[in-house]
Amino acid sequence: MKWMKRFAGVMLLVVLLSGCAAAADVESMAAEVYQAAVEKRPFPVLTVENPGMTEADSYAVQKLYSEKLLAGKRPVGFKAGLTTEATMKRFGSDVPFAAVLFPDGYMDGASAAPVVKRIGFGTLMIESEIGFVLGEPVSAPLKDIDELKGKIAFLAPAIELPDLSFTDMKALRGVDINAAAISSRAFILGKTVPKAEAPDINELVPVLALDGAEVNRGRGSDALGDQWKAALWLVNKMVEEGWTMEKGDILLTGALGNMIPGKPGNYEYDAGALGRISFTVK
Repeated sequence: MKWMKRFAGVMLLVVLLSGCAAAADVESMAAEVYQAAVEKRPFPVLTVENPGMTEADSYAVQKLYSEKLLAGKRPVGFKAGLTTEATMKRFGSDVPFAAVLFPDGYMDGASAAPVVKRIGFGTLMIESEIGFVLGEPVSAPLKDIDELKGKIAFLAPAIELPDLSFTDMKALRGVDINAAAISSRAFILGKTVPKAEAPDINELVPVLALDGAEVNRGRGSDALGDQWKAALWLVNKMVEEGWTMEKGDILLTGALGNMIPGKPGNYEYDAGALGRISFTVK
């Protein structure tokens, strides 16, 4: 019947327009996040104006924002965030998140003690982590941990330095953090250890000290209960989101213990048999 055809046509138009509106919203939100990053302002809490933002929406925003900030460059690696039950609960999420590591944020902690300047951050935070270095490219999902282990060349102690600066910390949700690439800003990678010579990373008890006093203690298994499980999830999630990985890319699997404020002073990160990193915050 004619009226049914007209109705079907109207419904199709509504669907198409709603899809365009959704795409426009994603582009607008990504532009907001990007502008805040380049102007070094707090990231917007997108769910205040977009309360229905989903996990998928947040990854769409993150992808556009990351590509804008990379400006044609490749990421130097990828990071997982909200990988403990406590951090998921804190930000109203029941899943971890993943994002890129930006090339301008890489700091070498293998041969020197880097100086981290708080003036370059809105709200500097510090996370004790473990880093994985790929020995082979990855462009398709990996089927299991054994396949992942075949791709890893080195492990290393790592410190992540996220910028947890948002316009409304009380309203902040996990998807807001994810849209801003999980606050990815900078990280320090320590001296690498060949995978075959590395200790059991799940059994490590890494300790972070500030001016000689312990400020954080964790376990290697804090990241999703298993470092290798966390790394496999990270790789597959980023491939799912359209990223590819190259030899030498770095994987950070999430905070061990607590994420702590970046106070000034001299830090020593002791990851046991995996190695140490010294750095200063000014």
